[in-house]
Amino acid sequence: MKRILVALAVLLAAAGTASAQAPAGASPATAPKSPDQQAQRRAQHLAKELGLTADQQARLEPILLAQRQEMMTLRDKAQAGGRQRGMGQELKVIQAKYTEQMKAVLTPEQFAKFDQLKDEQRDKMRERRASGQGRPAGR
Repeated sequence: MKRILVALAVLLAAAGTASAQAPAGASPATAPKSPDQQAQRRAQHLAKELGLTADQQARLEPILLAQRQEMMTLRDKAQAGGRQRGMGQELKVIQAKYTEQMKAVLTPEQFAKFDQLKDEQRDKMRERRASGQGRPAGR
């Protein structure tokens, strides 16, 4: 009887440890990506959507990386101190700065398409917020 209880205790401890390793539903595919990976993925997406040349994509990657790093710093600052006044304004300044840098790389037609994609993304986010879904899991 003692052996069964000990074996059961060991089994439960092992199961508890295993389940504490990763959140439910987490997999390597949904694990947070590094800023480098996020910038590369975004550049590839924009290359496909906007028909970028290899040179344009190479020029956009460092811009997207710097933007992602600055956004993550802002997010970390907000999480550490709670929501602070002026964060929305700071976000707008960051977005405007990098939008101008991207405008210098893109053709006028590509930039118009980029603006359209941003507007569509903003509309989708508003719809998710209105329906109470918030951000998708893993993002």
